[in-house]
Amino acid sequence: MSTAVYELLLRHPDLITADTLIIGAEADLPAGWQTLLKTTGAQVLTWDWLTAQAYRPLGEPQVRFAIPQPQDIADKQVILLWPKAKQQALALLKLVATQVQECWIVGANDAGGKSIGKACAALSESSEKTDSARHCSLWQLQLKSGNEFNWLKQAQSFNWQEQAYLTLPGVFSHGKLDTGTALLLEHVPAPSHGKLLDLGCGSGVIGLSMKAAEPALDITLADIDAFAIRSSQLNSVRLNLPAAILASDGLSSIEGKFDYLFSNPPFHLGKETDYEFARRLFSEARQHLTRDGQMWIVANRHLPYEDWAAEQFRQVEIMVQDKGFKLLCVQNG
Repeated sequence: MSTAVYELLLRHPDLITADTLIIGAEADLPAGWQTLLKTTGAQVLTWDWLTAQAYRPLGEPQVRFAIPQPQDIADKQVILLWPKAKQQALALLKLVATQVQECWIVGANDAGGKSIGKACAALSESSEKTDSARHCSLWQLQLKSGNEFNWLKQAQSFNWQEQAYLTLPGVFSHGKLDTGTALLLEHVPAPSHGKLLDLGCGSGVIGLSMKAAEPALDITLADIDAFAIRSSQLNSVRLNLPAAILASDGLSSIEGKFDYLFSNPPFHLGKETDYEFARRLFSEARQHLTRDGQMWIVANRHLPYEDWAAEQFRQVEIMVQDKGFKLLCVQNG
């Protein structure tokens, strides 16, 4: 994450008022930014748990962790931090257009910021790039009036074991089962009982499909993203598969111990390779596993996860390597 989008907005303090709503996910805050928001009373709405935690000094209701809804936007001056998932960005603009006709958008140039006007052409009457700095661009859009908005109409689904799993825009592998998760599900049978944690759950397909196979399982699903959490909640209800579902940055908000921990950890932060999540997972997992607990991790074959796991656990085994991925089993005890 980068302070650059906020630094560009700091060049335009006139946009930050008591009526301003900033929507987006950027947790790296520059000096002076929170002071400006505290002084003006501008609000922040984010679906990213890390961003919500970064803004913690401002507190609710000025900062909220949630999926944006039409009622959040009514009568606001909206500034959208352009997300890396284009489908999510366009869905958010459709939502904004149901309430207001003007929207400001700021985005990193290497994440589509240079071409926001072109990307939004079908949804806008006009677009103008008003500033460019810190490798970011600021756009002013006049939106076409929108009709009623429902996030479910923006969802896509995929099938696994004859059950459909819904995903909202921006959720990892939106509308399809990714290759790494498929490898895990194909090679690891559901445990017959015990407590299971699906960390970085996305749509919840790992935990929920195992619950479907073995109803005695007690499952917990956790993710950093409100769109993933809502997708998992919808799938849990639709499939009648009860689960505890919560927001957590890795294991930071997880309590108790589990017999099984499953994860397909993220390893991209924008265009950069990010190892922090996986390294923290291996260093912290031991305290969340029962004495004979197992951790199953799927990873791209080139990532040295087995070496990091071996720093913390005695038993680490690569169970499968296929299609550019590998499946690790890490045993506690």
